[in-house]
Amino acid sequence: MPHTFALALALLALLPAVPQNGPEGSQPVSAENLIRQATFVFVGTVVRLNATTMPEVQASESTAVVRVDEIIAAPGGPPDLAGQEITVQLASRDSVKTGEQTTFFTKGWLMGDSLAVIEVGRPAGATNSSQVREQVQATHRKAADEALQAEISSAEAIVAGTVASVRSSNIRHIGSEHDPDWHEAEITVDSVEKGHVPGHTVVVLFPNSDDVMWQSAPKFRPGQQGVWLLHRSQSKLPGVKDQYTVLKPLDFQNREELERIRTLRKNSK
Repeated sequence: MPHTFALALALLALLPAVPQNGPEGSQPVSAENLIRQATFVFVGTVVRLNATTMPEVQASESTAVVRVDEIIAAPGGPPDLAGQEITVQLASRDSVKTGEQTTFFTKGWLMGDSLAVIEVGRPAGATNSSQVREQVQATHRKAADEALQAEISSAEAIVAGTVASVRSSNIRHIGSEHDPDWHEAEITVDSVEKGHVPGHTVVVLFPNSDDVMWQSAPKFRPGQQGVWLLHRSQSKLPGVKDQYTVLKPLDFQNREELERIRTLRKNSK
């Protein structure tokens, strides 16, 4: 298998490898439950039982070589996995037969010249790939709404507006490669969706650094419009006191998400 393929598997294969379906012989769980656990969902055909594609994995009654026929969901995974043979540690022995095609809900396990994954379980009831794809999309939307709703609940204030200006903060640098390089964005407030802010503007603190520690934190520029979910005391770094901070990706949403935020906030009451 090409070296580039092995590298592309890194994010997928380094995810936790813990079976989630309980002891062998336990009852199947819902597709939604499996989708929430799985990081790699695919339709595959069982090529060989009691076999593996990797010398690092010992063949047993619980292992099978499976050809990936169709990728349904693989966040962070490679796009060229279809057609490859990989190793699957089955959630239950005797759950598949050679030549059988089925949908596998799995988590990453090992990466090398091939890939080994762990099956987290089988859904209750038969499902085809179209149904599973729809279920995956619906479950991911539900999970995204739950995460945003939790952030909405924890936010001290939520405002919609436009970035009027951005300037470097006077908070001293911490003398590290992970220095956040604090900047301040002054927001002209169009509407207050939660909490209270004084006046028609609010200043938010954000890390302008692209260091790996701060890569995912939102960055702002003058003229940018959106919705800010404001928090205090998110950072314990020196110099950060009682300012509003925006550190998480969910703390800033595009303006088009305003109605969604209003709906989620209303439903959480």
